[in-house]
Amino acid sequence: MSPGTGELAGPDPEPSAADARKLGTPRGEGQVPETGTAPVSYEPNRHGRARAMTVFSPVRPVYRRPLGGALRVRITFRIARMFPGRSSTIKALSFIHFARWIVIRRIPDYGQPEDRLHHPLLMFESNYNGTFDQYIDAFASILTSGMTAIWGTSFGFPGPLPAAPFKTYIRANEFAADHYYSAYPTATTTMVKSALALTAPLRDFTARAATMAPEEFDREYRAWLTTHQADL
Repeated sequence: MSPGTGELAGPDPEPSAADARKLGTPRGEGQVPETGTAPVSYEPNRHGRARAMTVFSPVRPVYRRPLGGALRVRITFRIARMFPGRSSTIKALSFIHFARWIVIRRIPDYGQPEDRLHHPLLMFESNYNGTFDQYIDAFASILTSGMTAIWGTSFGFPGPLPAAPFKTYIRANEFAADHYYSAYPTATTTMVKSALALTAPLRDFTARAATMAPEEFDREYRAWLTTHQADL
């Protein structure tokens, strides 16, 4: 009953992202308790199991020490393209959907005067599964030199290790998404990759199983499970 009205009250409305902030949700985490089988969140940076991260950090002039500048970022990117095999490390982190860095020098004219920035901005954009802390811990410990080479050009970068100051730096420069959507909110990247890997083998086994005797099916099914257990 609604107090003082005598009418039945509906369920409490879900808190908005702003409400979640007022409740003390740390910036960039989106840690709202999950209910049921499908993870839910009222944070704009999260949809189901997927989270978004967008970070802007101002790049130091090239003459400032330690040496900064957009030129150093461009050189780092060029070297990375020359050795594409180095990216296998980040690909091995299966909870990461993608990650990219962009240097922004000006805000284009879209209905307002063009705005040239006093300092270029280094934009980092990524989608991932898991929590904010898990994501930054993995980046800091596994991609230590890469984080230093790229973010080391920005004002205030404390270094990737220890991870606590790095997390504070990321939270301070992170921007919440106005809208975030995931095509498979209940699945992680690993789950999607495993499902794709199993599609053809399962289709082939299903076709063969239609003509198998019970004993043969039992034997073949156990063998199939053993062969593909890494993706089950």
